[in-house]
Amino acid sequence: MSKEKATTALLVVLVFAVVTCLAFSDPALGGALSVGVAVAALAWKMLRAR
Repeated sequence: MSKEKATTALLVVLVFAVVTCLAFSDPALGGALSVGVAVAALAWKMLRAR
């Protein structure tokens, strides 16, 4: 696995862990943050494809 892929995987796991912890403590904030992360990931993927 390349260093870039390993860094990306680590970042995804960390974001998932933070969003999950927030969702358990405050469901509304966790849901809103999950949607925001999904939109940001989609925008990043679309811009990177160009």
